[in-house]
Amino acid sequence: MSLLNKLFGQKRTIQSPIFVKDFTKENHQLLSLNELFNKVADGEQKDNIERDIKLLKYGIDGENNVYFELKNSFLPILCLHDVRLEYGDYVAQLDFVVISSKFTCILETKKLSGNISIDSDGNFVRTMKNKYGKDYKEGIYSPVTQNTRHVDILKHILSKELKINNMPILSLVVMANPKTIIKKVKCPAEIEKTLIKYDQIKTTLEKYQTDKSNQYDLAEKDMQGIAELLIKLNTPIDMDFESKYQITGDKIQSKDESLLREELTAYRLKTSREENVKAYFIFNNAEMEEIIAKYPRTEEELLEIKGFGKVKVEKYGKGILNIFGS
Repeated sequence: MSLLNKLFGQKRTIQSPIFVKDFTKENHQLLSLNELFNKVADGEQKDNIERDIKLLKYGIDGENNVYFELKNSFLPILCLHDVRLEYGDYVAQLDFVVISSKFTCILETKKLSGNISIDSDGNFVRTMKNKYGKDYKEGIYSPVTQNTRHVDILKHILSKELKINNMPILSLVVMANPKTIIKKVKCPAEIEKTLIKYDQIKTTLEKYQTDKSNQYDLAEKDMQGIAELLIKLNTPIDMDFESKYQITGDKIQSKDESLLREELTAYRLKTSREENVKAYFIFNNAEMEEIIAKYPRTEEELLEIKGFGKVKVEKYGKGILNIFGS
C-alpha cells in the first residue's frame, strides 16, 4: 500500500501538515559526491568536489529550516519536498510544494550568505565582505523570476492533467539563512510580497489560508489528486559527476547551478540582441535547465539535449560549451 493510500484510505479531515513526499538530509547527490570525493586523489579535483559538498550541505541546511517551519505550522496542508517535473518541453525543480484547500504554493528556498537588496527594477544585489573585510557587491539571478516560471509550469500542468484552471498558485521565495538581511526599501511591491524569511512561513501561509477574499475551496480528494500527480510526474536525474569534474582529465572545470544560470542567461541575451531575435529563440528556459542538469562537454552531448539540433549546435554550441569550460 502506498503512502498516499495509507494517508487517505479512510475518511478524515486534514488538520495538520502531512508530508506526502518527505524531507531527508540523506540527499542522493550528496551521497554521490561524498563517494566520489573518497575515490579521487588529492589535488584540484578533490578541492572542487569538497567545495561543492559544502555548498550542497549549506543548501540542505536551509531546506531543513524551511521543513521545520512547515512541519510545525499546524496548518491543514499537504507538503512535498524536492519535486522535479518534466512535462512536454518544460522542466521545473521545486524545493517545496504546499497544497491547501485554498491555494497551492511553491516555495523556493535560498540560503544565501551576505545581505540582499532589491532595486526598483527588481534586480537582486548581494553585499559580501572580501578577505580584507571590505564590502563588495554582485548581482545574482532573481529567484523570484525563477519561481514565477515554476508557477506558470505548474498552472499549465494542473490545467492539462486535472482541469484545474482557477486555483490560486502562489510563489514564495524563502531566505533560509538567519543571518541574511533583506533590504526591500526600493523593491517593487509584486516582488516584496513574495520574498520572506523562513521564520515568516507560518504567518504568511496562514494569511493566505484565512483570506476571506479567496472563495476557492478544494475538496481533500482533489488535494490528494494534486499530490499524486506531482509524485507521478517527479523525474529525478542522476548527475554525471565524473563528467562534470573531468575525473579522467588533467584539468577540472565546475560551476554551481546559479553561476551557470547567470552566464547562460547573459549569453542568451547578448546573442539575441546581436541577432535581433527573441531570447527564447536561442534556447528557452526549459532547455537551459536541461543544459545545466546534463553539464555538456562536447557538441555530441549538446545534441542529446531536447531542442538542440545540428543547426542550433553549429550556431551556439561553441558559446555554450565555453561557459562549461569545454
